[in-house]
Amino acid sequence: MIGWLIYSAVDVEKNKYYIQMYKDKFKEHFIEIKLVIVEELENMEQYVKCNKVDFAINRSRNHIMGELLEQKGVRVFNSSSVTRIANNKGITYEFLKDVVPFLAVKYGNEIIESKIENKGFEYPYVIKSCSGHGGSQVFLVNNRKEEEQAVKAMNGQEYVVQQCCSDLGRDVRVYIIGNKIIKAVLRTSTESFKSNYSLGGKVQEYTLNNEEKAMVERIVDKLPLDYAGIDFTFHNGKAVFNEIEDAVGARMLYQVSDIDIVEMYIKHILEQLSKE
Repeated sequence: MIGWLIYSAVDVEKNKYYIQMYKDKFKEHFIEIKLVIVEELENMEQYVKCNKVDFAINRSRNHIMGELLEQKGVRVFNSSSVTRIANNKGITYEFLKDVVPFLAVKYGNEIIESKIENKGFEYPYVIKSCSGHGGSQVFLVNNRKEEEQAVKAMNGQEYVVQQCCSDLGRDVRVYIIGNKIIKAVLRTSTESFKSNYSLGGKVQEYTLNNEEKAMVERIVDKLPLDYAGIDFTFHNGKAVFNEIEDAVGARMLYQVSDIDIVEMYIKHILEQLSKE
């Protein structure tokens, strides 16, 4: 059996150890894992058509690659639908607007609201790239000049404008495998409004309350997740949805727990393949 582990070139170098973990652990099950880098494919459609693959783990954030494989009948983890929705914040908020509460968003000319009252967009608010991840291209703007600088930094990319949560520098990531909650991790920062671990935020285990668990369950009912992270920020002390991380990182999970998330993900993949 051959599985593809699909990455973008920019992510390969910093994930070398992680990639080797997949190869080594799948080898124990007599499965060959082939690293596929999307930017190196001259013709993506032709490559998928002409090369043998039994399943694919898509960590490239490229939903077209997932769609091509699914058209061939290949099981893709996560599905192309998850990749398409989760890697565009505007689409994510539109998809979940009747599912979970989040702070109001401007996406293009549309205002997307959930169950939280919109008091209008007043400074400060957050501008973030639709396709950004890991805290990249996220700006807290306090005035018109900072807004202009943030929009310029997008360099023509799509972005959303979102009301600012009240509890800055604090958020929770919930790790999901097969629609089940594995662990929640609280990230905090006293230096920045962004609490990402990769940006120096502190991490610790977090126990979800019943309301937070219910929000996770509503999300995975609407959008089934093989392996992903669901992020919440806090507004007036309550968790509100922030984003879904499709190609979620696991460094902070290994930091705070003895959970082997790669081993768990591989077990889920093998179980799904045996069913399908």
